[in-house]
Amino acid sequence: MPSRRPAFTLVEVLVVIAIIGILMALLLPAVQSARESARRLKCSNNLHQLGLAMHNYHGVFNSFPPGFMVRGHLGTNTPGGWAWGVFLMPYIEQSPLQDKLSPTKYTLEQVINDPALLPMLQTDLSVFRCPSSLIGPQRTHQGAPNPKVASGNYTCCRGFYNFTGATHLTKQNNGVLYGESGIRMQHVYDGTGCTIAIGERTALGGNLGNDASWPSWCGPGGGGAMNTVSSSVSDRLNHPTSMHAFSSQHPGGAVFCFADASVHFISEGIQSNTGGLVAGNNGNPADFLQAAEQGRLGIYQLLGVRNDKQSVPEEYFR
Repeated sequence: MPSRRPAFTLVEVLVVIAIIGILMALLLPAVQSARESARRLKCSNNLHQLGLAMHNYHGVFNSFPPGFMVRGHLGTNTPGGWAWGVFLMPYIEQSPLQDKLSPTKYTLEQVINDPALLPMLQTDLSVFRCPSSLIGPQRTHQGAPNPKVASGNYTCCRGFYNFTGATHLTKQNNGVLYGESGIRMQHVYDGTGCTIAIGERTALGGNLGNDASWPSWCGPGGGGAMNTVSSSVSDRLNHPTSMHAFSSQHPGGAVFCFADASVHFISEGIQSNTGGLVAGNNGNPADFLQAAEQGRLGIYQLLGVRNDKQSVPEEYFR
């Protein structure tokens, strides 16, 4: 009589499959968490490199770079439109690219309209991109003929107000980098370790207009550059629809580089309060100082401004 070979029953197979499924379900979040931790670390390293580049620029020119240039598009001879990232290129190993763009010779508009130079503006530079972000490598340039330029995930902190056009030249904002700025370290009265210089911004809530661009674009009067290369703290962190707000794809908050080149993760639950101030083009930085003295502003707003002279508890950004 032939011997019967042992075999698994259908129930046993189903039990094994169920156990494997449970183990995979338990393991998947851990794998995803590890991947996100690696992406966040890469993002932090990017911002730290940019912070060090800012300090190297300061060492040469005795000021931080301008957030973006405006004058070239207001009828003067000064080249305009370029963003802070272009001025940092010699300090992030991109000197050849800056030499081709010649930001001290040409305006951004001239380069965009030159078919031979436009591809330079489409260069995908990983140091300006967070690996967690879902935005594409290019964004549409604002203004005819609407070519594509390289995108990015990091914008400078212009402070609280949203000055546009000629207002950039008549009013100084209260951040570290804004339109036509030339802030020195001694102008950061709150301390470079307590003041945001650069942070993340990405598309949230389907708002694809939130993506930034490292070359910048200064539309008529400067408004275009303001929205593509700088952000403000007038809207809460991770606001889903604001084009002015810092935001990220990291769970629970975003990574920021402070003016001392240190990098910190700030929770989206950080205290945020505008104190009744309106951040529009007619705002007055003196009103912000008054609101700060009266204790009407949130911790997040204070971190984004260089001269409110208010202390901030370290647990909010350390």
